[in-house]
Amino acid sequence: MLYHFLKFVIGIYYKIAFSFRLVGLENIPKEGAAVLCCNHRSNYDPVTVSVFLDRMPRFIAKKELFSVPVVKQILVNLGSFPVDREATMDMKAVRQALKVLKEGDLLGVFAEGTRVKDGEKADAKGGVALFALKGDAPIIPIAISGRYGFRQKLTMTVGKPIYLDEYKGKKLSAAMLEEIADKTMQTIYEMRDQAQ
Repeated sequence: MLYHFLKFVIGIYYKIAFSFRLVGLENIPKEGAAVLCCNHRSNYDPVTVSVFLDRMPRFIAKKELFSVPVVKQILVNLGSFPVDREATMDMKAVRQALKVLKEGDLLGVFAEGTRVKDGEKADAKGGVALFALKGDAPIIPIAISGRYGFRQKLTMTVGKPIYLDEYKGKKLSAAMLEEIADKTMQTIYEMRDQAQ
């Protein structure tokens, strides 16, 4: 499978190129659906998350990346699918995300919606909460910190699953989704800052 081949090759590259530290990989469930929510600092981030997991996460990626034929082919083979960030709610992407979770797979999202530098923060998008609630899946917070430079220190910290039992059965609202997303990103930012 292309995923395993790319994971092997990229894993070797990462070991040579970076001084990498992994924390909390045991918090990734060995089976079942989960929403991986990571801070977004570089286009390398989805690769970084994917290469160190035993399971293939399926990332939501900006649709612009799918306009480049070679990149599109790689993304499709890695199970990624596009989202229109200009749309208020890209229903096609939402349906695909929920399908991923229904099938018991890992869904990867960047709740900030754009790249954010270390030390900075951005408002989280409510999609991460919507997917977790509708897909009946926990959120796994993931923080990446450091620099993507030759032999630079990089740390990926995987936090404990965030279960949303207290919200189940309640009517979904924008305020609820925002609250969950903000709490999730706060956890991620704390892990990111502690790792530096």
